[in-house]
Amino acid sequence: MGRSDRGKVYLVGAGPGDPDLVTLRAKKLIEEAEVILFDRLLSPEILSWASEDAEKIDVGKLPGRHKLSQEEINALLVEKGKDGKKVVRLKGGDPFVFGRGGEEGLALAGARIPFEVVPGVTSAISVPAGAGIPVTHRGVSTAFTVVTGHEEPGKDENLDWGALAKVGGTLVVLMGVARLPENTSALLRSGRSPKTPAALIERGWSPEERLVVATLGDIVERAKEADVQSPAILVVGDVVSLAEKLRPPKIAILRPDNRGEESERIARDLGFRPILAPSIAFRELALPEDLPKMIERADCVVFTSATGAEIALRDGEVAELLKRSVLATIGPRTREALVERGLSVTVVPDSFSSKGLALSLAPKFKRVLLLRSAKGSPELIEILEEAGVEVDEVHLYDIAPSADPRLDWLILRGRPDVFAFTSGSTARNLIERAKELGAESDLRERLARAKVAAIGPPTEAELMRLGVRVDYVPKMYTFESMLKEIRRKG
Repeated sequence: MGRSDRGKVYLVGAGPGDPDLVTLRAKKLIEEAEVILFDRLLSPEILSWASEDAEKIDVGKLPGRHKLSQEEINALLVEKGKDGKKVVRLKGGDPFVFGRGGEEGLALAGARIPFEVVPGVTSAISVPAGAGIPVTHRGVSTAFTVVTGHEEPGKDENLDWGALAKVGGTLVVLMGVARLPENTSALLRSGRSPKTPAALIERGWSPEERLVVATLGDIVERAKEADVQSPAILVVGDVVSLAEKLRPPKIAILRPDNRGEESERIARDLGFRPILAPSIAFRELALPEDLPKMIERADCVVFTSATGAEIALRDGEVAELLKRSVLATIGPRTREALVERGLSVTVVPDSFSSKGLALSLAPKFKRVLLLRSAKGSPELIEILEEAGVEVDEVHLYDIAPSADPRLDWLILRGRPDVFAFTSGSTARNLIERAKELGAESDLRERLARAKVAAIGPPTEAELMRLGVRVDYVPKMYTFESMLKEIRRKG
């Protein structure tokens, strides 16, 4: 990457945190930058757009723990600009909305270094919007005010909270956690009704987003109960009441991480805000040496999951033999995994269950090879053997607890509207991990308040055994059908 004759600094807004909400101009500059100064609110994916050769400097500040002072950041921007480099100062939200972009611009102007401001999607509007709260709404609020929730010590002019209380409309308080009791008390003393709807939105537009809705009179108590932490935005006004209808439902997806991208896409397409929190992980097992012989002598080879198909087909010899074999699957997603790799599937039962598959196989085949998980249900083998079918079974993978930090966050802090379970093991491991964290009682309370979906009868039965009520079971036992059933019933 060549050096410019003169350096230029770009004060770039990165939006509220979701990479999809970064402007095209900002993304282009990040990719071209030689130096990037960033702060703590940024998604790792946004930083991943930068060149490997780019110098990346974390100047982020935590409340009470400053990595670099603002004066030091200003001086560093001037220094890098004087080096003749293309410098991006990457800031959460918009650089000129409580982002101190103006101070940085003045420092650069004073040093006669060219700079450019690239606006970002401000969190003051986008974070409430993402939580289903429009800052203005016809007949409810025709104006909104944006303020910072904590004042810099020693400022000559402090916010007049009494005046803010009388303005009316919607009040958006950025960085609103540290002084929440003082600020809400000031609004109440100045005449704002304690019954005014209020909401705190923690880590807006991130996978860890949480919404706490209350009134101005009890928002402090509710925030303590929910252990709301910075960064969070306070919204005060009647528009908060619209969140119940406008907020997209949040769905906790417990299935393994190798299905995460697919699950997230399906959930978003159907209007959900997904929370990926895998409770199980796959541990691949070695293929037995005699697997080719087992395939050759089987009348039909059966796969019960896309994961099993992907594992088996990595072996070239096995893949070639399977191309000449009669194949059966338990559902359409497994069939797709085989077809995508050039294989054809003869048997897909109308009922996507072990019993449905067994009934499809029993009248047609004398010897069946079952390739599946070590935790597979015994029902399939039992039905086949009762029908006189000889069954060989090979375990391609085992299922283990995920040890995923996203699961721990869900258990300790998550507040989804829906829990989606794709197997009995996802349910068991969620409850077991909650026990280990000492949070089983709290988790069960949230399961009772939320809606619970099971992908099929075996998963439903396991949830009921665990004492968890089930609200949705689709007629077709696929992840997409399960989410469509939730949307249909509401």
